[in-house]
Amino acid sequence: MARYAGLEIVLRTEWGYIDAHGNLTSNIEEALVLNGALYGSRLDFKDVYKELGFANEEVLLSDVYAFAVKPDYEGRLYRIADIYMGMGCDYATATLRANYNRNVIYDMDAYDKFIAELTEEAYKYNEEKGSVSLNDHMALVEREEEEGRYDPETHRRRYFSYDRSKDSYKEAYEITMRVKNPHVEKYFTLTEEETEYYNQWPTAGLCNYIKEVLMASKARLGLTDDFQILDCSIENGELRLITNEFLYEDFFELHFMKKLYELREMHITRMFGSYVLLQRINGELKAVLSTEVPISYCPLMYKLLKEVGGENADLLLAALKNGDAEAQKEAMLNLINEVVIKGGYFDTSRPLNSCEANVLFGASETLSSAFQNGLIDAAVIVSNNLGTIITTNAFNTQGAVKRMTGLFYTTPSSEILRTALAEKIYPVFPKTAEIDQLAGVKKAIDLGYKNIAVTVASQDNQLLEEIAKLEKDGVRIYKFGLCSTGVSLETANIMRDHADVIWTCASKYVKEVVEPLAIAQVGVKIPVHIMTEQGWQLVNNHLQVMNGTPFDATLKAGEEEPVVLNQDGGLKLVRKRDIHNCADCPHPCV
Repeated sequence: MARYAGLEIVLRTEWGYIDAHGNLTSNIEEALVLNGALYGSRLDFKDVYKELGFANEEVLLSDVYAFAVKPDYEGRLYRIADIYMGMGCDYATATLRANYNRNVIYDMDAYDKFIAELTEEAYKYNEEKGSVSLNDHMALVEREEEEGRYDPETHRRRYFSYDRSKDSYKEAYEITMRVKNPHVEKYFTLTEEETEYYNQWPTAGLCNYIKEVLMASKARLGLTDDFQILDCSIENGELRLITNEFLYEDFFELHFMKKLYELREMHITRMFGSYVLLQRINGELKAVLSTEVPISYCPLMYKLLKEVGGENADLLLAALKNGDAEAQKEAMLNLINEVVIKGGYFDTSRPLNSCEANVLFGASETLSSAFQNGLIDAAVIVSNNLGTIITTNAFNTQGAVKRMTGLFYTTPSSEILRTALAEKIYPVFPKTAEIDQLAGVKKAIDLGYKNIAVTVASQDNQLLEEIAKLEKDGVRIYKFGLCSTGVSLETANIMRDHADVIWTCASKYVKEVVEPLAIAQVGVKIPVHIMTEQGWQLVNNHLQVMNGTPFDATLKAGEEEPVVLNQDGGLKLVRKRDIHNCADCPHPCV
């Protein structure tokens, strides 16, 4: 609330302030000052922007906030309480102590002096205690939690004594944040120089950008002319910022970091078992890296490519047939650029709801059916430009993934984030779009969901062991193992022991260690193996949605294993012993 409480306020976006002409400026001194009594209590400041007669398209695509350049009495009182909470007081005690000193809020000079003295006291308190405190940012945390945007693992703040031999400052203030690293070495064989380039590309120039923003914004942040940045560096996946003055809540939302990620957009996806890296260069998103295609044939990919791929699909299929590895890579990149990207699969203005079933026995289709019949109340899945998300109904589950065949890295988008929230999709890492399915399940549990489905892809299927441990205290987790082509034997064993439903893809080890222990199977070309009774509950529900009635099958591994297949336009139940060798399965298995 404190951010809106002001006698005088300015409008700001994550990209800058609004000037008197309705345009963006990085200098708060150029910002249009509004009467807080007229506008300060408003919740939607984008509407305020429009009411003022402004229509800058860049602003309208952003969130618009209010920032109090001259706090009102309530805002001043709240800031005092804010600092007390940073000194270990609970909310009630901090409010009581703030009210005890409320006489200072009516005189701006007295108030500024009191804040300076109280801040110094807070420094000493935290230095002596040596503890981490997030309470002094309570207003920010509460607001971000309400908006579903706060990730407690993203930020941590602490006071500490800076090395006096290096500088004369008695105290310094450190803020550390995780920064994105695609870890391309997990997917691509590159030189050391190439690996460093791609891993550092999403945050290249970040420290310089932070320095420019901070030094240009000293006045609006309440910093003195003596403010200095003592250190700004990125090491071991963390941004480390050290300053000689306290930075209050309004700065370290770090919306500009998310903006930088958007400008340096990057994704790692997969098709035909080949990993593909997409990169936004000079404003254009393009596929720039592709690994060799490990399999020569997949009936599902042939079907999908023939439906949407056109000439580019024909070129890729021809390259697969003749075994030309370099031609395969080139054709894969062309296909991603001309069909996937231009087809809107990475378009941040795309809709996130759909009732279209793209695959007969697909994971998102199975989850959508489960939502329809009330078997699950949340699904933890992955979507480009959003990362790990929690979906809450059949339509946003199907719409969030569409035809995506595997996503392993992505960067955030403010535009698609707004669409997601409107569609009741919960992005677990809204500022960074991280992909972490274990964290996603934990968040779903924290939000109170009890019947949760989760999809895990490729080598990340190793997370299934830790995810399974969360299934307690009335929480049921339906665990789907996807994108298994090329997984290790160790990963296949974890999938066997902890997944409820597993998609074979073209995995050698899934066929060897998973298939013999499956208690039911759906499909023959790319079998879906059901490992548990609760897995069968979801799969049979999906079959009922397609077939009109559920299948009454005795679940059993071995020759008597029930197998549901698509035959003559309908579904048929047979036994494993009746299945002949597949003439149209993915090959070779890897």
